[in-house]
Amino acid sequence: MTIDITMDVQEMEITYCPDLWEMFTLDNRGDIFHCCHIKPAFVGNIYERALNGLINTPTSLRYRNQSLIGGLECYEECNWVDKDIPRNAWHRNTEIDYSSLKRLHLHFGELCNISCIMCKQRKRNPPDRVTLDCKRIIENIDISPFEDVILSGGEPLAITSCRDYMDYLSSVGKKYVLLTNGLLIDDALAEHLSRHAKRVIISINAATAQTHSKVNVGSNFDLVLDNIESLREYRSKCHSGVEIIGRMTITVPALAEVPLLIRNHRDLGFDSINFGYDKTTVPDYLRANPDFRSKLMKEVDSALRDSCIGAIESKRLEQLGLVGETELHDIKKSKERSP
Repeated sequence: MTIDITMDVQEMEITYCPDLWEMFTLDNRGDIFHCCHIKPAFVGNIYERALNGLINTPTSLRYRNQSLIGGLECYEECNWVDKDIPRNAWHRNTEIDYSSLKRLHLHFGELCNISCIMCKQRKRNPPDRVTLDCKRIIENIDISPFEDVILSGGEPLAITSCRDYMDYLSSVGKKYVLLTNGLLIDDALAEHLSRHAKRVIISINAATAQTHSKVNVGSNFDLVLDNIESLREYRSKCHSGVEIIGRMTITVPALAEVPLLIRNHRDLGFDSINFGYDKTTVPDYLRANPDFRSKLMKEVDSALRDSCIGAIESKRLEQLGLVGETELHDIKKSKERSP
């Protein structure tokens, strides 16, 4: 089914989300959604039916149609979707082929070895120890079309079924993306990840040991940095292309350290960094403290000017009003003119 979306942009609200065409997310019970935020609706369960039989359910077709005609309800509050995709790049057909899928996100479970202050998972399901069944997802998911297979938890390296699935992916030559807090990356895992991972994204969530311990409660900043260094060493030994990415989910205690992380991310061992933020606290805090926000924006601007702009994913900083489009454009232009 193809939808006519040739009408003028001004005549229709834009709620286009490519994840409805390109991505599936599985939670720890095998329930399937299109988005890592468990949106917009339940599609099916992987234990009941293979994924290739669930790509064009009535639910998926309905939400793809709503996305195209401006009726996708989760779009407005979403801070993940790229809202600047040109109309000529949209998918127009509400039915898809399995071969066109690009991203698979497997949330293996809630089990974690630390307790981050912004984490909603433990509050949502405190006694939940259910994990994805490695054998069943191997049986029911053909991973061949996916460009990114994303593994997360909880802490995925603390979940046996995730470690087993990592071994499976390695055995079939499929590289994966791992989201981890970095505590469990010993030498053996550092070598394994260097050889078989595509990207390792480490939730550092701060730029100093003191703030890291406040946000990632139960973690050890120095140990995480040692593990990152081990990963870098094995990457060099294995002549590997694995990317080591720092992730900062911005919280109120760590807000002031955003510029420091931008400046120091290379020294911490990261090739690049990206940001998220706690939607329940950070926007309200910035609105209530305009002087602090103005000062922080200037510091972020200065840090970006002094850094490799291509290594900083600034989308969430822009959403928080910590860097404007004009300022970012000027920074990029000044970098282009630099010798």
